Amino acid sequence: MTFNIVINTDDKYLQHAMAMLCSLYENNREHYIIVHILHKGLSEVAKNLLVELSNRYENRVVFYTVDDRKLEGVQFRKKRPLSMAAYYRLLLSSVLPKDLDKVLYLDCDMIVIRNIQEIFKIEIDNYALAATLDFFPYTEKHRLQLHMEVGERTFCSGIMMVNLKYWRENNVEPGLIEYAKRHREEVYLHDQDVLNYYFKKKWFLLPPKWNHTAGNLRIATQPELKKFDYMAYAKEPMIYHYASVGIKPWYNAPTPDKNLYVEYLEKSGYPTVKYEKKPLSVRARLTILTLKYNIKRQILMLLFRFHLMGGGNS
Repeated sequence: MTFNIVINTDDKYLQHAMAMLCSLYENNREHYIIVHILHKGLSEVAKNLLVELSNRYENRVVFYTVDDRKLEGVQFRKKRPLSMAAYYRLLLSSVLPKDLDKVLYLDCDMIVIRNIQEIFKIEIDNYALAATLDFFPYTEKHRLQLHMEVGERTFCSGIMMVNLKYWRENNVEPGLIEYAKRHREEVYLHDQDVLNYYFKKKWFLLPPKWNHTAGNLRIATQPELKKFDYMAYAKEPMIYHYASVGIKPWYNAPTPDKNLYVEYLEKSGYPTVKYEKKPLSVRARLTILTLKYNIKRQILMLLFRFHLMGGGNS
């Protein structure tokens, strides 16, 4: 089976992109994978490393230099702003080939640990995209900004099966860009806010196993999930996503599920591995946090097993 994957990266994030792609290739060897890489100014050294990694697994990479003039004027938050590249995913329908109807978008701060064929078989003809649940808006102001009802679900834009045919038929790009540029008193989640604003009630909810967020076990608060959803998330997730602020596996400190990042980064052959140095106080805090996370995960797995044995929703 052929998988079409899209990512955006730059030289600064290359190390993480190499780890993620290596994990994707390593655990999907029976499939042919075409990775579409959106960038602006990616160095030739970086391109060569990405091509060499793909060639090793007999896959293919295609590079797209993004003309980001369309994005001039998009809004950024004042604290911890993302780069312009975060908004590149708004341009997928015009940048990617017109004969490509569906593509899986993946953030680079992920590790894929299983065969992902299943997600390509999900029918999303009547949806703009498929994604996993996220836990926002964060404030009443945020909810009003997104024009959302109380209790309305929102999704994470870090992993999305994008229905490009739907995007093109409904000419969504101008509307996405318009909202991205719209003045907001406070910017919260950049592209994720844009996509959630525009695609309200037009997205397909994926099970949480597709987005296991390191350090975050809030899935246990979702009563609509089935027993097998709980177990898959806790025991057999498909993708680990290092999205938690201040808890990254490239720190020189213990962090949840860091071993997976280290494993695939080493396998990728990335030549200049660097771990971001943190002061002793931060390393101590992360050590305690990781210990607590591991204990909580074990407790949750025991509870899930007890739930499975004792009945409950199926």
